[in-house]
Amino acid sequence: MKLKTLLFYPDRWRVLTPTAFLVLFTFITFQVSAQQVITGKVSDENNVGMPGVNVLVKGTSAGTTSDSDGNYSLTVSDPNQVTLVFSFIGYTSQEVPIGGRTTVDITMQPSLATLSEVVVVGYGTQKKSDITGAVASLSQSALTEVSNANVVQALQGRIAGVDIARTGSRPGAGGQIRIRGNRSLSGSNDPLIVLDGIPYQGSINDINSDDIASVDVLKDASATAIYGSRGSNGVIILTTKRGKSGTPQIYYNGYVGISKALGKYDLFNAKEFKAFRDYSGYTAGYSPMELEGIANGTDSDWQDVAFRNGHVSNHELGISGGSNDVTYGFSAGYFKEQGILDPQSFERFSLRSTIDAKIGSRIRVGLNSLNTLNYTNGEGVNPMYAIARITPLAPVYNANGTPNLYPQAGTVDETATMNPLTLWNDTDIVDRRRRLRTFNSLYGEVSIVDGLKYRLNVGVDFRQDNRGTYTGPNTIMNAAAGTTKQASATVANGEAWTYVLENLLTYEKTFADVHRLSFTGLFSVQKDRNFNTQMNGSNFPFGEVQYYNFSLADRNSITLPGNNNNFTTSGLMSYMGRVNYAFNDKYLLTATFRRDGSSVFPKNQFLNYPAFALGWNVSKEDFMSGIKPINNLKVRLGYGVTGNQGIPANATRGSLAQNRYNYSTTNVFGYFVSTLPNIDLRWEDTKQYNLGIDFGLFNNRISGSIELYRQTTDNLLVQKSLPRSNGANSYWTNAASTRSKGMEINLSTVNIETPSGFSWTSDFNISLNREEITRLADPTIKNDIGNGWFVGQPINVIYDFTKEGIWQIEDAVEAATYSRKPGEIRIKDISGPDGTPDGKITDLDRSVIGTFQPKWIGGMTHRFAFKNFELSTVWFARMGGTLVATYLATNGGGDQGYFGFNSARPNQYKVDYWTPNNPTNAFPAPTGGVTNLPYSSTLSYYDASFVKVRNITLGYNLPSELLERIRVTSFKVYVSIQNPFIVYSPFVRDGLGFDPEGTGTGGAVQTQGGETNQGVSARAITVGLNTPSVRWYTLGVNIKL
Repeated sequence: MKLKTLLFYPDRWRVLTPTAFLVLFTFITFQVSAQQVITGKVSDENNVGMPGVNVLVKGTSAGTTSDSDGNYSLTVSDPNQVTLVFSFIGYTSQEVPIGGRTTVDITMQPSLATLSEVVVVGYGTQKKSDITGAVASLSQSALTEVSNANVVQALQGRIAGVDIARTGSRPGAGGQIRIRGNRSLSGSNDPLIVLDGIPYQGSINDINSDDIASVDVLKDASATAIYGSRGSNGVIILTTKRGKSGTPQIYYNGYVGISKALGKYDLFNAKEFKAFRDYSGYTAGYSPMELEGIANGTDSDWQDVAFRNGHVSNHELGISGGSNDVTYGFSAGYFKEQGILDPQSFERFSLRSTIDAKIGSRIRVGLNSLNTLNYTNGEGVNPMYAIARITPLAPVYNANGTPNLYPQAGTVDETATMNPLTLWNDTDIVDRRRRLRTFNSLYGEVSIVDGLKYRLNVGVDFRQDNRGTYTGPNTIMNAAAGTTKQASATVANGEAWTYVLENLLTYEKTFADVHRLSFTGLFSVQKDRNFNTQMNGSNFPFGEVQYYNFSLADRNSITLPGNNNNFTTSGLMSYMGRVNYAFNDKYLLTATFRRDGSSVFPKNQFLNYPAFALGWNVSKEDFMSGIKPINNLKVRLGYGVTGNQGIPANATRGSLAQNRYNYSTTNVFGYFVSTLPNIDLRWEDTKQYNLGIDFGLFNNRISGSIELYRQTTDNLLVQKSLPRSNGANSYWTNAASTRSKGMEINLSTVNIETPSGFSWTSDFNISLNREEITRLADPTIKNDIGNGWFVGQPINVIYDFTKEGIWQIEDAVEAATYSRKPGEIRIKDISGPDGTPDGKITDLDRSVIGTFQPKWIGGMTHRFAFKNFELSTVWFARMGGTLVATYLATNGGGDQGYFGFNSARPNQYKVDYWTPNNPTNAFPAPTGGVTNLPYSSTLSYYDASFVKVRNITLGYNLPSELLERIRVTSFKVYVSIQNPFIVYSPFVRDGLGFDPEGTGTGGAVQTQGGETNQGVSARAITVGLNTPSVRWYTLGVNIKL
């Protein structure tokens, strides 16, 4: 019977028999019985209703949340087969089978995972809730959020108080690490690196970040004093992965990708270059090749000729497992980055093995071996310097199709530039470096009685570095004309050993259930041995020799640089004791005492390093039980003394250098004192106070810490420059003091977490550090201009004239009073002999105009997840400070003055230069043939602020059902972009460059007159004509079997 008939003709319903009604009733009853409403209440550990708890039907997206009183209501399909999952931030998730019930009440228990998380603090571990010092951690999962070549890249912008500035853009380049700023003027400001409990010497770039399980950073003196003389600059503790008991687990982590230049240097095109040269009145004129290029409309982009797509790949294969008595872990890794400019590349092979074993019930032994072999090519090759100076009016290829090797032929630059196509010949430009390292640590631990243990750590670290360079005569890096055409080569070898022996006695005991006491005692010795040689030569008879046979070089060209031919050895002996006490888990005390003795200071070998810290877990007090929004609150206060011996091992003895004297046709060699001895040298010592607050709000939905610190460093080790009349260049002395203070904020938030499986979490950090020099060697002197040190100013500053703009036509009369004319740089008249402006520009008008120290640094990470998908973004910011763009100024002048765009400067970088029709205040009018253009160094200083998105990663985890079928524990595939874009940068916005981060270090930052500011040049991070920054595009997988 049709449905329409039944609906519109009710009198025909009689045809439905009673049996049909019975069947229909039974069906409806069955459906109602299959849909059941479950109600209940969710309470906390104090039996108080909890709002916002997620209640989810396991295996589905169906769910709800509890109301303001903790009540919930949820309809399920089959109460006999359904399991409910209750979850809330800060509490342990619970799975409850319904079992046919219609009411399910539950009590949630706080999760102690966060507070009981173990943190490595040096010579041991502590629960996070017991920490009294300023300690920050980064997990292995956070490290792998950024595709990186080394640990330094992974840490940038991730931890408050840790500033990592990029120092290069070539493959394998690392970064400069600073924890809470700088302290020393001439000594090292690098933090101590500790790998698996053993101090780690040399480059952190040797470490494969895939081998790292966790990173812990000790920042304040109460935490770092256990490392005494090496703790003043902070400590970074790296812990590698170790095996776990259970069935063997095989894993693979890898990615492949390409790299592209982040941008191109904004060089003149042919039309702009010709206009610039014509206006300058450049007296040398155009070369025949350039005249032909003008006639033919040639417009060569030499960057397009040189740049290519690079590629990057990273692979790690490992296995771990073991029994209750023996665990093991082995992994092998391979990383390679081929740069965007030939011949630059970096390649690393790594092999890691760990074994831990129990011998009986009281003895444990273990071995960790980390081995790396690195190959770097093109480390010292910078073709951009030559590429940027080639005229765009010359063709890339000759008429017959062969490369135009000498595009600058007929110009003053003919002897300095060649076609970058020569880069593609990997036998004519060679800079190969091989670095072999084996880092091994062995331990044995004996449990003497309950709570008392003795441990012996033995560390052996061997490093070997071999480097050979060769530059052929017909290449972009060694172009020359006529009879001066020749090849050059260098061979450098280095070898270093470090031996460490540590004896540790630890004791832990709990008394009366409320008193927890632990003690650590240490006696350790360390021996370092370094040996380096280098030889330079030129004029080899043929290119195949490269750097392998110096006997064929011109004997008169062979040199042995004194600074790179040396042998040093040093030793360190230490005693340390640390006591940790906790009463009722509320009141905490840490006291440390260390005594170090160093062979670096033969007369003042030993120094004591005390430290103490107090902690109060306020949230455990009874009066906090009624303050529900605050679930964790701890206050920490610490004080400590640390030291620094970061100077050459033989600094107290002075040094000799060799000089060559020419008598007629005979060379006679002699020696002179280059550095004066000073046997009275002693340690730098840093005193630091730290106040910290740890907090957790709304069941740790918001958590973080705030740190305030103040530190003073005295007896600074300073390498003071001396006038040439002294006969020696410099000497080491303890001669100054610095002070710094700052604030750090770490914040973690759970922004969204829904029953449907969507979550959004964030991490934020921001650091402010203010440093200043408080005293120089002579207390009556406030300014040491020669070394670039000024009382009341940061350590690394720029001391120069202040550029006010460009003299305009309407200012011609005033400009003349300063012996200047329109189109030239206008300098601010700051002072005269009486301290007031005097209408003259002299050295009295120089002042501190910038610092390399940012006002603040910060970073943030956002993580989004929806079911099996993950998305993360990592941001990094540096605000304030000054960058030095070396390609925008002729520091110190040159033969062609400002027109050094073409020779002395030298580059073709496009700038907004002054003409009567373009009265800009950016760059002066070009003037050919003028020597030493005044004040040109002021053209290189710019705002260093920037905000970058460092990484974006999108990943997908295969569902568990599929993993079970293919018998895989986990499988994640992801795509990632590194350096996707710059959000904010005045330097980039104004068209002065495409990346404000540093591409080099230590370049001569010269002020007017060619004086080099020694203190700046050694520490400056510059933006120059170096290998461009790159953007990575990678595809990767993480697999566990």
